[in-house]
Parts: sequence; C-alpha cells; structure tokens
Amino acid sequence: MKRFLLAALMVLVALGACSQTKMIVGSTITVTWDAPALGTIPPAEIAYEVFAQPRPSGTVVLVGTVTAIEQVVTFTVEGPYRIGVRTKRTTPDATVLYSAYFWADVDGSTPWYVVYYKSPDRVDRVRIK
Repeated sequence: MKRFLLAALMVLVALGACSQTKMIVGSTITVTWDAPALGTIPPAEIAYEVFAQPRPSGTVVLVGTVTAIEQVVTFTVEGPYRIGVRTKRTTPDATVLYSAYFWADVDGSTPWYVVYYKSPDRVDRVRIK
C-alpha cells in the first residue's frame, strides 16, 4: 500500500511539473507560430490576427493582422497578458472565414503568458550634499 501511495504521489508531482504555465516578463515580445496546412487554399487568401487579453480574463484586443507568421507585441499597461492567434481567410468574393483561436497560455506543449512591469523613472538632479 505504501508503494502504491508513493507511486501515485510521484505521478502527481510529475504531472504538476509538466502542466505548469511559463511566465515571461517583458514590454515587447515577438510572437511566432506555425502556419496551418492550407491544402488547396491559395496563400494570398490567408492572414493571421494576433490578440492580447489581460489574464485571467479581460477584453480581447486585436494587436494586428499580418500575412507573415510573426508579430511584434508591445505592452503599455502593467499586468499579465495572454496572446492568441487565429487564421483569417478572405475569399475572392470577400467572404471572411476564421479559425478557432490558439491561446498561448492554454494550447500547445509549453503554455506561456507575458507580464509587463513599467520601469521606474530615473532620478533627477544628483548632487553633493
């Protein structure tokens, strides 16, 4: 029975270590992602929308729409943020279709999120007393 409990505890600890979300501190990050398989869809019809959302919940804000597979994201308000990307397809007749969001803090093998802290202002008038 003791061996079973020890084995169960080791499994729980291992699962906990694997499921931890990585925190990244920064004011500007470059996000990149893997493009989806397009099949017969012409690449010219594809763009990507990048979103930031205060974590754990808040208003989702569109950071930018790009055709490349990377986007620079700059934060100006302190706090934790999660980053999401979705694929946007615009057909020749102007029909717009979207994929589901991929949120970096819940999807993928190494979930992560960003925390931005404002740097303090510099001191003024250094002098001898």
